[in-house]
Amino acid sequence: MTDEVIESFIKARKNKGRTLLYVLIFAVTMLIDVVIFMFFWLIGLYLSIIITGLAAVLVIILMRRGRLEYELSIVKGEMTVSEIRNQAMRKRLLSFDIRDIENFRETNLDEIAALDSKYNRENPHRLLYCISDDPEAIYFFTARAKEEGVTYDIYMSPDDRILKEIASKNFGAKRVLSGRLAAAAGQNQKES
Repeated sequence: MTDEVIESFIKARKNKGRTLLYVLIFAVTMLIDVVIFMFFWLIGLYLSIIITGLAAVLVIILMRRGRLEYELSIVKGEMTVSEIRNQAMRKRLLSFDIRDIENFRETNLDEIAALDSKYNRENPHRLLYCISDDPEAIYFFTARAKEEGVTYDIYMSPDDRILKEIASKNFGAKRVLSGRLAAAAGQNQKES
């Protein structure tokens, strides 16, 4: 068993609803500005400028907080998934043994989009999406978090180093990934 640390970063998908939220914040701000200006004229102008400035600060804070990426790290057969916001705030989400991964399979964005909004209420598992904007491939698996004892349904688009390590420690993943890893190894030999 090696003590090698394997790390990978996945830039999270952009949330299209956030742009709508920013537009909504400015629309409500403009509506409030017009109403205040109509009733208070000169003082309303200054209040409108202050309110618009506060709305701009709120949008900037939300935009910075919206920059999200996931860090995947594997040490001695244990995978840790952390969330990094704005390249500054790190939060460890879960940690699990790779050999305990179950239901490993390849999936696609259509399956994820088809998930019902009632999923969390009817399913005792928690959902975790570690997917980039343009994933080459998406994999689904279930894993039990060591600290919490909670089972997670994880959708992930990791790089080949992470996949290779998962396949070396988990038979189900090795079966699913055997073709992909063989193709990647063949391509690496051609490039050499």
